[in-house]
Amino acid sequence: MKKLATAFVSIAAIAMAAPAIAQEAPSSGPGAQAPAAQAAAAKAGDTIYDSAGEAVGTIESVDGQNAVLSTGTAKASVPLSAFSSGPKGLMIGMTKAQLEAAIQGAAAQSGAAGAGAGAGAGAGGSAQQAPAPGQ
Repeated sequence: MKKLATAFVSIAAIAMAAPAIAQEAPSSGPGAQAPAAQAAAAKAGDTIYDSAGEAVGTIESVDGQNAVLSTGTAKASVPLSAFSSGPKGLMIGMTKAQLEAAIQGAAAQSGAAGAGAGAGAGAGGSAQQAPAPGQ
């Protein structure tokens, strides 16, 4: 679980910096929803898309203000605020390849930080490689 925190920090920074092209919610009226309320609607099993409408991954679980997002080969804890509403559903401002690269980078960084201390992961952090199918 410690490994997910490092990815959280890295993924959050990248996801918030990347432009998200989302449908704008009505500013008033019965259908109006604040962006935070839209993100809070994220639930386990939801597919997350990039700005081109391509699937990035699936939410495995939601805990407080974070969701564990799995691409099928890697997973990371992502803040719900990184998601926005799009034409197909929830979106994140990264492609699947960008997310996987960020997770791998965070895992490498946390491994390097933990190697010296023998702790396995840096303070508060983690990314996880999902086990290969059949393992």
